[in-house]
Amino acid sequence: MSDKRTVIDFRKRRFTQVTRKVIDDTSKLTKPVEIAVYTVLCMYADNDTKLSYPSVETIAKKSRCSVRVAHRSLIALRDAGYIEVINRTDNNGFKTSNQYALLDVPDAEDSP
Repeated sequence: MSDKRTVIDFRKRRFTQVTRKVIDDTSKLTKPVEIAVYTVLCMYADNDTKLSYPSVETIAKKSRCSVRVAHRSLIALRDAGYIEVINRTDNNGFKTSNQYALLDVPDAEDSP
């Protein structure tokens, strides 16, 4: 019986880049769902601006968690310094949604 599976060719498939420091640093994020939420934000982020604006419902669905857990994870990511939450408003100043900026996470060797 022959196996027809091959190695993934990322030139032909869509993929998401995630900052390795966020995954490796266990001192700031303690729950796997927080990493999943960060990964979803990376998946939706613009490659140039690193801005992401999926709804919390989409974040929760893609992260396989509840909306409430997604909110908590976003707060944990913000408090850890991995994202900035930017409130978006309409012309009348009423909040419409959030935008998430992926922040630069320096490695230990990058610090002075």
